[in-house]
Amino acid sequence: MIDIGHLLLMWRKTTLLEVTVSVNPLLLKCQVASAPTNGIFWFHEVCKGASCLSLAHLNKQGDTMPYKGPFKASLPCGVRDLFLEDAAKLSGLMTTWRNLFESWAYTEIIPPTYEHYDVLMAGSGADFEGKVFRVLDREGNILALRSDLTTQVARIVGTKLYDLPLPLRFYYLANVFRYEEPQAGRQREFYQAGLELIGASSPEADAEVLTIAIEALQMVNLQGFQINLGQMAFFKAIVDDLRLPPAQVRELKGAIDRKDEAGLKESLREWGISRRHAMALEELPHLCGGEEILERAADLAPNAGARRSIENLRQVYKLLSAQGLAERVTIDLGEVRGLNYYTGITFEGFSPGLGFPICNGGRYDELIGLYGCPLPAVGFALGVERVLLALEGQKEQKVDLSPHLLVAAEVAVSGREALQRLRRQGFKIEGDVMARNEAGLLEYARTRGIPRVIIDGDEEKCLLVTAEGRRWVSWKALEECLGDRD
Repeated sequence: MIDIGHLLLMWRKTTLLEVTVSVNPLLLKCQVASAPTNGIFWFHEVCKGASCLSLAHLNKQGDTMPYKGPFKASLPCGVRDLFLEDAAKLSGLMTTWRNLFESWAYTEIIPPTYEHYDVLMAGSGADFEGKVFRVLDREGNILALRSDLTTQVARIVGTKLYDLPLPLRFYYLANVFRYEEPQAGRQREFYQAGLELIGASSPEADAEVLTIAIEALQMVNLQGFQINLGQMAFFKAIVDDLRLPPAQVRELKGAIDRKDEAGLKESLREWGISRRHAMALEELPHLCGGEEILERAADLAPNAGARRSIENLRQVYKLLSAQGLAERVTIDLGEVRGLNYYTGITFEGFSPGLGFPICNGGRYDELIGLYGCPLPAVGFALGVERVLLALEGQKEQKVDLSPHLLVAAEVAVSGREALQRLRRQGFKIEGDVMARNEAGLLEYARTRGIPRVIIDGDEEKCLLVTAEGRRWVSWKALEECLGDRD
């Protein structure tokens, strides 16, 4: 049996079911392990590769078996509902970052929620493949819910936007899906806010993206965060000389990431790696710190490509220093994890008290070429829920959902024009739709925390009630009466 992983199957055209499928290529059938009713899905068509596959669930009589299980109000693992304060916090963060990105002349890009599986997987490694939700459509195509927005932007640019004036600047605010165990700050569906700068390979482009990432965290008052800045090109330049098979490269990355000095040295010895290259690889886990690390790395560089990568990193760091941002940055050349498409600088952001990154990014000069015209690019993504979790630990978030003003039903009609003017100025005004009397309005305002209530009025004036008492004011003077919106 060949395991082809997790699929989402359309059941009776209405219900998406997550199942684990194993294929028997001899019998042309597959066993479904976790559908509500276990059974056999017989193939209508079997083709090599995962892009062409059509299934139908048949019972002994050959009829499609309906699912008649009980309705479940609980959510499936890995997703959650957001409402009230939680929804307001997330949307507030998104709005802040949207304004920041647009102030740097980035424009929004909105890719689809799902695409063809093979297209989304371009440039991703085998370890990432297991995290993708796959969806089987009625025509037998295997689709995938987006797990990474960068690949989608790369496809759009490589196939549709490659002839526009460069550079291109795009940002996105969207949800993504990954099949992995839910953890703090990360569900199987989560939100990302990020951007991509396409068509520029200069250190200035790298520094711009890093600067915006740092500003994004500063704007939401996240305290004590740190950016770990690496250079994937340094590692690649060393490894390219060695012509190692992919399995050994993965082993190297794992040992460097774990800081497994003994295991790293043993592997390099067994593979017969030259002393010059071995010294550089053995030092990678220790090349972490300030600008002085770059001098040590340059001395260890075994070839011209490795030296160029360090010089590039030096220029990026210099540009950040000129803006007073270097104190936020730690150089870490031992950071060789991440998506396979990174070719240059890489970086991750960390917050005190959290053991996982809250943002990540880097340069990917070869990814867009997989879809069309090759173009250099660099970008990053912020994990929205992870940043919210970091802010929660610092108690920096305050959300007030209460309206500024509650208006009686009759007054909402007579004072409609004045109230609309106030709404356009940003005031939150709730009109009563429950036909409450004066006592009911005041009690409702108290329970909702609404500080001001209009209980009577006409086209010229209104009766305003606050904690200080009640008084008649003109609609023109009401804006001044509202005062501080907070």
